[in-house]
Amino acid sequence: MDMLVKSKSIQELMGHDVIVLIGAPCSGKTTQGKLLADALDRPYLSPGSLFRAEVTKGTVFGQQLAAYMDSGETIPNELTTAFLTVKFSDPLYENGMILDGCPRSASHLVVLENILTNLGRRILAAVYLDVPKAQLDERRVQRGRKDDNAITAERRYAIFKEDIAPLLNLLDLKKKLLKIQYTSESSEGVLRRILIELAAFIS
Repeated sequence: MDMLVKSKSIQELMGHDVIVLIGAPCSGKTTQGKLLADALDRPYLSPGSLFRAEVTKGTVFGQQLAAYMDSGETIPNELTTAFLTVKFSDPLYENGMILDGCPRSASHLVVLENILTNLGRRILAAVYLDVPKAQLDERRVQRGRKDDNAITAERRYAIFKEDIAPLLNLLDLKKKLLKIQYTSESSEGVLRRILIELAAFIS
């Protein structure tokens, strides 16, 4: 009942706005993003999944993305802005969304906010899943995704660590940042904590 009350409260305050989930690779963004989307009755969107789909399909855009993704490098903003603008303009997302893994850097945040502003929306809150490196490595091994080999994963994590501090500082200055610390509780337990803290944060 408590989760339902919190969900309804967040839904009412959310309107057409966007809640983003950020965190290191394997921090649980996808799991929590989908659970949060279900709880708040909003669509879930993962740019990373969309990019991987483009690579799999072998599109021209996918071929451009592949070089960055295979090496663990950050995909340049100029390569993704037009693609994301089209996706965000889909009527499916006109009543807000849960956005997984975006933005990835302070410069990407500026780009994302510009896209959303042009669509008459804004970031309501950025939920940062703060998970220790040891747990991230354990989850990476369990996940076993093709681009999760140790070398690529370490490169991706190093870039994440370099980019995350400026991003968190900027989000904090904008009063958009909600940190959720790692615990060993279940996915449902983490969701419950997110809903409780998020409802209080945006009230």
